[in-house]
Amino acid sequence: MAITSKQKVQRIEVYPLTDDSAADTANAKHPTVMVCYENVLTGTGADAHLNGTVANENKHLSKFVEDGGAATDYSGEEALVKTVCAAIWA
Repeated sequence: MAITSKQKVQRIEVYPLTDDSAADTANAKHPTVMVCYENVLTGTGADAHLNGTVANENKHLSKFVEDGGAATDYSGEEALVKTVCAAIWA
């Protein structure tokens, strides 16, 4: 009885900044990202009925952890997500 999940990016959406006059250290001054992941479950034993089950997960990323705070660490995201974040927050 074990459940595993394989995650892949379904889509990435980039939203424009919301306040052009905000401070450079404010999230409102920078675009934000929403990553939609698709998680496909695989189960064994008593959990075999879960094979092929799809669970969607949405993750919202801003340039900073909080306004005036540290930069968001997106190093654990998939390569495509890292490329998009690096490009829009350069």
